Amino acid sequence: MKHARHFFGACSVVLSAMLIAGCVSEYGDAAKYLGDVKARIAVSMPANAPSIRQEFRIGNIPGSDNGVPYSHEGIDVVAKIGTPVLAAASGRVTRSYVEPMYGNQVVIDHGIDGTGRRTQTVYKHLDKRMVSVGDTVVRGQQIGTLGRTGALAAGILHLHFEIRRQIKPGGRGLHPIDPHRLWANGEGRVTCFDPDVEIDDTVFRATYPVLCRGKGPAAVPPPEQAIGSLANLKRPEG
Repeated sequence: MKHARHFFGACSVVLSAMLIAGCVSEYGDAAKYLGDVKARIAVSMPANAPSIRQEFRIGNIPGSDNGVPYSHEGIDVVAKIGTPVLAAASGRVTRSYVEPMYGNQVVIDHGIDGTGRRTQTVYKHLDKRMVSVGDTVVRGQQIGTLGRTGALAAGILHLHFEIRRQIKPGGRGLHPIDPHRLWANGEGRVTCFDPDVEIDDTVFRATYPVLCRGKGPAAVPPPEQAIGSLANLKRPEG
């Protein structure tokens, strides 16, 4: 019973946060961080980028008597059902599955970058998945469509997007990082994918995981091109 209360408490906080932030426009807007978030980032949104309705947060459920954790370990991007969801960087698909809470999900491993740290990106509540485990993907490639699958979507159309990264080279585990820290154009500068712009991947940098208005996802390259672009990508351990 205690776990059930905690679960529904967390669900109510998540839903409340999304409804509070619901006043953002369809494009070019980003919700404010909740009041208890200390590490806030000034966010610059392109006018053609689907809006963000909930920001990254690590904290506790207000009023909890035992510090039940409430963490929103990513950002929520809202758009119409079927909007293309894009790989935020090149990598290999390590998970592509469906489960009750977060619905259709895809996880991409981006290997170890020039800092010696591994990064993964996570895409949840997808309407459809378009990649399978073991697939090699390139930045901007469509990996699925935006939806509202899973109980924690609360019936709201959105993509829940996470970046998980090692804190230090060779560190144990991957930890949630505010995506706004790692956009290709710099901290806080949301970067729409543009197939005509080359991005230096020496250090992991992300592009927006939802198709921006007026921008087209990259065509899937021939297998040899995809393999060549990922020649230095180290496979996940284990």
